[in-house]
Amino acid sequence: MKINSIIKKASAIVLLSALVAGTVGCSSTKKEATDSGVKKVVIGIRQDLYPTSYIDENGKPSGYDIEIAKKIDELLPDYEFEYEAVSQEALLTGLDTGKYVAAIAGFYSNPDREAKYLFPKEPIGGNIIGLAVRSEDSSIKNLDDLHNSGKKLEPIAPTSGMYGIVTDYNKQNPSKAFEIPTSEWTDAADLYKWIADGTYDAAVTSKNVFDDTAPKLGLNDKLVFNSFTAIKTWSLFNKDQIELAAAYDKALKELKDNGTVSDLSVKYFGEDVLPYIQK
Repeated sequence: MKINSIIKKASAIVLLSALVAGTVGCSSTKKEATDSGVKKVVIGIRQDLYPTSYIDENGKPSGYDIEIAKKIDELLPDYEFEYEAVSQEALLTGLDTGKYVAAIAGFYSNPDREAKYLFPKEPIGGNIIGLAVRSEDSSIKNLDDLHNSGKKLEPIAPTSGMYGIVTDYNKQNPSKAFEIPTSEWTDAADLYKWIADGTYDAAVTSKNVFDDTAPKLGLNDKLVFNSFTAIKTWSLFNKDQIELAAAYDKALKELKDNGTVSDLSVKYFGEDVLPYIQK
């Protein structure tokens, strides 16, 4: 009996020692994680916005904005960025709810977004904007030319940055103001097909989307793109992320100054967009 009692007591002591050791180990691990000072943050990105923010053939986040974000992360030792790729609607919903601290996907600014989100001081890039027209209408270089030609502008979604470009033109040129046909968000492929078949005559569109989409549709010989302006693009932050947005701004400015942004712009867009957005 005494031997059994001694064995039970010894087992209890070993078990207690193991529990204490485990607890100390866990506490030590948690303390090390806290002491490291690295804050993991989840950033929402687009899964389908080539070449700005997309998932590549290996299932990895890629694109102009994403590569810049990765470079910024390297310059911010207090943060570790994690990315979640979703649709634009889910991206903005996640930003609204705080699921994402930021949304990095080449966003345009508008009054609604400026009211809801925190904009950094530095734009991340810019989209070169122009008119997609049929080859025989290649002399139509800008909105003045389009107005004077009497040709038809394609419908534009009111939430699109392109809509803002045309409304700004109308304000500056009231005697040449367009009646802007509106529609829900339309896929670029449909817009280009409608120009090619004569349903409409011109679309205000971005160079990167045109360069990616028109060749896939076999429309290289039928359509041309004439650039006339650029729209600054931004990363958006949840309103509570003041400190992160400031750190992001500082790092992005450094990447612009050392040429990294220009190099990535040439890699993904074929030219440096900074001269367009620094005017």
